[in-house]
Amino acid sequence: MKPNEPPLISVVIPNYNGAAYLAACLSSLVRQTRSDFEVLVVDNGSSDDSFETARRAAPSAVILRQERNLGFAGGANAGIHAGAAEWIAILNNDTEVSEEWLARCADAIGRHPDAAFLACRILDFGRRELGYSAGDCFLRAGIGYRRGQEQPDRPEYDVESETFAACGCAALYRKSVLERVGGYDERLFAYMEDVELGLRLQALGLRGYYLPGARVYHHGAATSGGEFSPLGVNLRTRNSLLVLLKSVPARILLRCAPMILFSQAFWLARVIRHGRIFSYLRGLVGVLRLTPAMLRSRNELRRQWDSGTVERLWRAILRSEATARADCDCSASDCPSLFLRLYFRLFRSVGLESSSLTRDSQ
Repeated sequence: MKPNEPPLISVVIPNYNGAAYLAACLSSLVRQTRSDFEVLVVDNGSSDDSFETARRAAPSAVILRQERNLGFAGGANAGIHAGAAEWIAILNNDTEVSEEWLARCADAIGRHPDAAFLACRILDFGRRELGYSAGDCFLRAGIGYRRGQEQPDRPEYDVESETFAACGCAALYRKSVLERVGGYDERLFAYMEDVELGLRLQALGLRGYYLPGARVYHHGAATSGGEFSPLGVNLRTRNSLLVLLKSVPARILLRCAPMILFSQAFWLARVIRHGRIFSYLRGLVGVLRLTPAMLRSRNELRRQWDSGTVERLWRAILRSEATARADCDCSASDCPSLFLRLYFRLFRSVGLESSSLTRDSQ
């Protein structure tokens, strides 16, 4: 990057006690084949040696030290606000990017002037023949689905395509779009903040693309401790309901009520099986605490939810679920998710040409 020339991309890395992973993440950015980018590490009040690690691994990186843990959503927003580039790349601190990652992203920015966001090809760090996300979907069950998750990295993931949303651990957004919609919802803290942002972008009719050449390798659950850690269960329980409460119009909620109830019951059964019922209950308490604030935000969004907007979002959800159904291939015995095998057998596919929302309430 030439002196005084603004960067094309600001890479934002939220971090909380991630020193064990941060050096490798930053070193992979140092090795990029392009130089027209800046790196901002948002340290959420870490108590380990994250600051020293970041300074050693990437001396040119900007380190934004926060007094407390703002969560992934708050840390990302702090970096978004400080970024100088037209495009913001969000990276988890437990990722490593391929050497041509930024070059492939820059090429896509040039190819897609209509893009509001871009989704990277995310692979499992330890087993790189397995996918983590090839663009994210949203199901009528009210939850997100990472296309390609735990699936062999097959040739169909080599095809660039439109996608419903981008997995937050490696995503790019046009900064002006983030400023327009307000970025991530910081009340979600972590988990499903990317899904909720995707819903708002789709409701506005904005487009995003999956980039097969932009490879990222992800350890997973480095900060939260995993899907069934106490924190993970608490936040997943809480946020899955808050996202529906805030960002899904009533006409869609009513149409999807059976799917949502099935999804929530299946999650509760898994929580009980893993002995995390108290974490689950803490999540429900969190829903009650945040309900008034989320309803206020919902009322603000309702001003945008005319009949055309709701219909557009509904059709985007249907397309997204069709993509997830094809990816899962529920007839195959090796489908990695019992939930998805049952879900796609219980709830038939709905054709776009025959499905329309007709209720007026929002």
